[in-house]
Amino acid sequence: MSNKNPRFSALFAPQQILGGLEGGRLSQIIHRLVASIGDIERSVDIEGAYQLVLGREGCGVMLVQPGVAVVHVRSEGLKQLRIALASSREGFACSHEQRGYECVGENFGPVNIAVLMMAPTEDPAIYLRAVAALTAICKREGFVEQLLGQEDPERLWELFEETGERLPEFVEARHIMRTDYSELHVSDSLCMAIDLFCREGIGEYPVVDADGDLVGIVSEDELIRLCLPEYITWMEDLSPVLNFEPFAEILRRERDMPVMEIMAFTEHYATVDESTPAIQVAKVMMRRDVRQVFVVRDNQLMGIISIRDFIQKVLRA
Repeated sequence: MSNKNPRFSALFAPQQILGGLEGGRLSQIIHRLVASIGDIERSVDIEGAYQLVLGREGCGVMLVQPGVAVVHVRSEGLKQLRIALASSREGFACSHEQRGYECVGENFGPVNIAVLMMAPTEDPAIYLRAVAALTAICKREGFVEQLLGQEDPERLWELFEETGERLPEFVEARHIMRTDYSELHVSDSLCMAIDLFCREGIGEYPVVDADGDLVGIVSEDELIRLCLPEYITWMEDLSPVLNFEPFAEILRRERDMPVMEIMAFTEHYATVDESTPAIQVAKVMMRRDVRQVFVVRDNQLMGIISIRDFIQKVLRA
């Protein structure tokens, strides 16, 4: 079991911990963390790995908990996952000035715990399994505060060791789902849905009831179908509607029409349980021909996984 599901603490040593730093720019801290891994992995090209981190346009830094961020890079020279981390009560500033170095998520704020994960190219899942273990550890009550209250690398490593947390055997839906999504409620108006489409540029949104249960979706496709009744698609002469006359009726009703009137039900979207293996989620997407799936627990919406999530987190994060 130890080889298949190693302890999280087995992936680094006190020598890869920088505790109680005063702060600074996150990019500078990452360079020091890369160098600390290079001290034990002579095959690692320190400058090359660092530049690869900086060049990850659109992937950037993953926030796993408030104040806890992970940066990931793959290296062909590695045989196993290596981790290095730094802590600071003051926090590391996430710079948006450097090309490609982007912090993802709203209100990212200062990073108090910065974790660098360097993974072998031959094992694309190991990084996500390590992130899952780290997230579980950091969710323990008071754990992050414990880390920030220590500066000694030996003691910091011991805190991780004492959790006994192991990497999960495989990546599950809950490990890669997004929880920072927008949703609509059954009582919301069509006007609110249209505003969401315009503001966020996403093609469909989940609709939940008062208990948080997923009851349907509202999509751009359904909205356009509502604006263009089927008989119009069969008209050869569109001169009577050249100025979007059918849209005017929707505009008149948008504030009074509930999203329930254009909501699509289960046959038009896919759901998976949060414990579903992530590879099964990808299969569901392909079989159902959908671009995202909704992760549920007893029908309560817990998160969303899109094709882009797979590309960013499995292939490139």
